[in-house]
Amino acid sequence: MKKSLLSFFLLGVLLVSPLLAEDAASASSDRDARAKAATEQRLAYAASAEYNPYETKASDCRKNAGELLKKGDFAGAIAEARKGLESSKYDIGLLVVLATAYRGAGDIPNAEKTRRQWISLVDSILRSGDGRDFATAYQVITVAEEYAVLGVLGMEVTNQSLVGHGGSEFDKMQVKERKSGDELTLYFNVDLPMRWLNRQFSEKKK
Repeated sequence: MKKSLLSFFLLGVLLVSPLLAEDAASASSDRDARAKAATEQRLAYAASAEYNPYETKASDCRKNAGELLKKGDFAGAIAEARKGLESSKYDIGLLVVLATAYRGAGDIPNAEKTRRQWISLVDSILRSGDGRDFATAYQVITVAEEYAVLGVLGMEVTNQSLVGHGGSEFDKMQVKERKSGDELTLYFNVDLPMRWLNRQFSEKKK
């Protein structure tokens, strides 16, 4: 699943650098506002009854949509991505595929709208810290967000472990930069998905 998720993100990586550069040239206050709004949306979703960081429908739709996109079936990819977003509306991977499929289909307005949405979600995570230690770990609401960020940063995972520190849970990622081969360690705070999982176990015991 991890390899397929990362390879899926590579479908949009060719577009990522120029898109991020283009947005960087826009007013920083607007981008900050979009990132702040995205953070509020993600956290509100994580606090809602529909939140399920481990549901599989989005993952299946992500894979199917990516395969359809590779085949040039833009309409099929759009339909599949939309279906996945019904159960996981802030799934960055699905939004990347949806934006790319819209562009391939010639629907530039929706491609741009969706592109801005997934970039704002990525900004939301990247601006939560620098990921270099426990204190500045990236804050995520799903494991899929971790791989979305790594995909955008051009990183691949060489080792992953769940570690506790200061009463919180973290995914400690040993990663390698694809182009340079440089290695580093990144930390993701996974308190929200772990708390959800612990609640499920507690309810089953009752």
